[in-house]
Amino acid sequence: MYTEEDFRTFVNKFTWIFAKTYANRAPHEYVALSKVGTEHQLEFIKAAQFIREAGFKALYYNRPNFYYILDGNYYWTMDDRVEDTNLINRAKLSDYELIAGHWRWKGQKQD
Repeated sequence: MYTEEDFRTFVNKFTWIFAKTYANRAPHEYVALSKVGTEHQLEFIKAAQFIREAGFKALYYNRPNFYYILDGNYYWTMDDRVEDTNLINRAKLSDYELIAGHWRWKGQKQD
């Protein structure tokens, strides 16, 4: 059985890349399957499956995703099928807040 400790080992094993494209509206990092290598594909899919099974559903920009909170970060995937997952994302909890099931970046302008 895949555990939180297995997931922690996974997230600490790889180098996370800052998502420059979203720096001004949704700062986060990601790890891509193409960067960790196909030898880690099964481990990558297990981590994505863990986020879905042990996590919770919430919205970001009205898009539902599964999220898992660990050690000051929250993690998510965006593919409809876990087998299609090629990115796992993470953001710092301190940069976001969860309000009524919607993630909101604290740096975002409030309407």
